[in-house]
Amino acid sequence: MTVDYVAAARRHIRDAHLLQHKGRPANAGQLFGISVECGLKSLLVRGGAPVDADGNLDRAYKKHMPELDTLINNMTTLPDGRAASVLQSRLPNLASLANWKIDHRYWRESALPLATSLEAWEWAALEMDALLDEAAAGGVP
Repeated sequence: MTVDYVAAARRHIRDAHLLQHKGRPANAGQLFGISVECGLKSLLVRGGAPVDADGNLDRAYKKHMPELDTLINNMTTLPDGRAASVLQSRLPNLASLANWKIDHRYWRESALPLATSLEAWEWAALEMDALLDEAAAGGVP
Protein backbone atom coordinates (compact mmCIF):
# COMPACT_ATOMS: atom_id res chain seq x y z
CA MET A 1 0.00 0.00 0.00
CA THR A 2 1.21 3.50 -0.78
CA VAL A 3 -1.19 5.42 1.48
CA ASP A 4 -0.18 5.79 5.13
CA TYR A 5 -2.44 8.29 6.87
CA VAL A 6 -0.51 8.10 10.17
CA ALA A 7 2.84 8.83 8.53
CA ALA A 8 1.26 11.66 6.56
CA ALA A 9 -0.26 13.17 9.72
CA ARG A 10 3.12 13.05 11.45
CA ARG A 11 4.93 14.59 8.46
CA HIS A 12 2.45 17.45 8.20
CA ILE A 13 2.53 18.37 11.90
CA ARG A 14 6.36 18.36 11.88
CA ASP A 15 6.43 20.62 8.85
CA ALA A 16 3.73 22.86 10.35
CA HIS A 17 5.90 23.43 13.42
CA LEU A 18 8.95 24.15 11.30
CA LEU A 19 7.01 26.72 9.28
CA GLN A 20 5.42 28.25 12.38
CA HIS A 21 8.83 28.79 13.98
CA LYS A 22 10.16 30.29 10.75
CA GLY A 23 7.40 32.93 10.70
CA ARG A 24 5.24 31.22 8.08
CA PRO A 25 1.89 30.98 9.94
CA ALA A 26 -0.32 30.71 6.84
CA ASN A 27 1.25 27.49 5.61
CA ALA A 28 1.69 26.22 9.17
CA GLY A 29 -2.05 26.61 9.71
CA GLN A 30 -2.79 24.78 6.49
CA LEU A 31 -0.59 21.87 7.53
CA PHE A 32 -2.04 21.68 11.05
CA GLY A 33 -5.46 21.14 9.48
CA ILE A 34 -4.17 18.61 6.98
CA SER A 35 -2.43 16.76 9.82
CA VAL A 36 -5.73 16.47 11.68
CA GLU A 37 -7.49 15.28 8.53
CA CYS A 38 -4.89 12.57 7.96
CA GLY A 39 -5.14 11.49 11.59
CA LEU A 40 -8.92 11.26 11.42
CA LYS A 41 -8.68 9.24 8.23
CA SER A 42 -6.18 6.86 9.86
CA LEU A 43 -8.59 6.29 12.73
CA LEU A 44 -11.44 5.68 10.29
CA VAL A 45 -9.30 3.04 8.55
CA ARG A 46 -8.45 1.54 11.93
CA GLY A 47 -12.17 1.43 12.69
CA GLY A 48 -12.93 -0.55 9.57
CA ALA A 49 -13.75 2.05 6.92
CA PRO A 50 -13.29 0.53 3.46
CA VAL A 51 -10.05 1.19 1.56
CA ASP A 52 -8.78 0.28 -1.88
CA ALA A 53 -5.65 -1.75 -2.64
CA ASP A 54 -3.43 1.33 -2.16
CA GLY A 55 -4.99 2.13 1.23
CA ASN A 56 -7.11 5.06 0.03
CA LEU A 57 -10.36 5.51 1.88
CA ASP A 58 -13.58 4.83 0.06
CA ARG A 59 -15.05 7.88 -1.69
CA ALA A 60 -17.69 8.36 1.05
CA TYR A 61 -14.87 9.19 3.49
CA LYS A 62 -12.81 11.41 1.19
CA LYS A 63 -13.78 14.68 2.82
CA HIS A 64 -11.96 17.68 4.20
CA MET A 65 -12.53 19.58 7.42
CA PRO A 66 -15.05 20.72 8.50
CA GLU A 67 -17.11 18.26 6.39
CA LEU A 68 -14.96 15.37 7.65
CA ASP A 69 -15.80 16.34 11.24
CA THR A 70 -19.51 16.40 10.33
CA LEU A 71 -19.17 12.92 8.82
CA ILE A 72 -17.45 11.63 11.95
CA ASN A 73 -20.03 13.16 14.27
CA ASN A 74 -22.80 11.46 12.27
CA MET A 75 -22.74 8.21 14.19
CA THR A 76 -24.50 6.25 11.47
CA THR A 77 -21.61 6.72 9.05
CA LEU A 78 -18.84 5.62 11.40
CA PRO A 79 -17.64 2.04 11.19
CA ASP A 80 -17.62 1.81 14.99
CA GLY A 81 -19.73 3.97 17.34
CA ARG A 82 -17.35 3.39 20.27
CA ALA A 83 -14.51 4.82 18.18
CA ALA A 84 -16.64 7.90 17.53
CA SER A 85 -17.05 8.45 21.26
CA VAL A 86 -13.30 8.15 21.76
CA LEU A 87 -12.67 10.71 19.04
CA GLN A 88 -15.14 13.17 20.46
CA SER A 89 -13.77 12.95 24.00
CA ARG A 90 -10.05 12.96 23.13
CA LEU A 91 -10.09 15.75 20.56
CA PRO A 92 -11.70 18.73 22.33
CA ASN A 93 -10.11 21.22 19.94
CA LEU A 94 -11.37 19.46 16.82
CA ALA A 95 -14.27 21.91 16.69
CA SER A 96 -11.74 24.74 16.30
CA LEU A 97 -11.21 23.54 12.74
CA ALA A 98 -14.75 24.60 11.83
CA ASN A 99 -13.25 27.73 10.27
CA TRP A 100 -10.30 25.90 8.67
CA LYS A 101 -10.71 25.26 4.97
CA ILE A 102 -8.66 23.26 2.53
CA ASP A 103 -9.28 26.17 0.15
CA HIS A 104 -7.25 28.48 2.41
CA ARG A 105 -4.32 27.41 0.26
CA TYR A 106 -5.65 29.81 -2.37
CA TRP A 107 -6.43 32.74 -0.08
CA ARG A 108 -4.45 35.90 0.53
CA GLU A 109 -2.63 35.57 3.83
CA SER A 110 -4.33 38.69 5.18
CA ALA A 111 -7.73 37.01 4.70
CA LEU A 112 -6.87 33.94 6.79
CA PRO A 113 -8.19 33.71 10.38
CA LEU A 114 -4.69 33.14 11.76
CA ALA A 115 -4.75 35.62 14.61
CA THR A 116 -7.81 34.00 16.13
CA SER A 117 -7.36 30.38 15.06
CA LEU A 118 -3.75 29.28 14.52
CA GLU A 119 -3.14 28.32 18.15
CA ALA A 120 -6.37 26.30 18.34
CA TRP A 121 -5.55 24.54 15.05
CA GLU A 122 -2.15 23.66 16.49
CA TRP A 123 -3.78 22.26 19.64
CA ALA A 124 -6.15 20.16 17.52
CA ALA A 125 -3.13 18.76 15.64
CA LEU A 126 -1.25 18.08 18.89
CA GLU A 127 -4.28 16.28 20.34
CA MET A 128 -4.53 14.17 17.19
CA ASP A 129 -0.82 13.38 17.38
CA ALA A 130 -1.24 12.18 20.98
CA LEU A 131 -4.28 10.12 20.02
CA LEU A 132 -2.29 8.47 17.23
CA ASP A 133 0.39 7.57 19.79
CA GLU A 134 -2.28 6.05 22.01
CA ALA A 135 -3.81 4.15 19.08
CA ALA A 136 -0.40 2.74 18.15
CA ALA A 137 0.01 1.52 21.72
CA GLY A 138 -3.36 -0.22 21.53
CA GLY A 139 -5.24 2.17 23.79
CA VAL A 140 -7.78 3.33 21.20
CA PRO A 141 -10.37 1.02 19.65
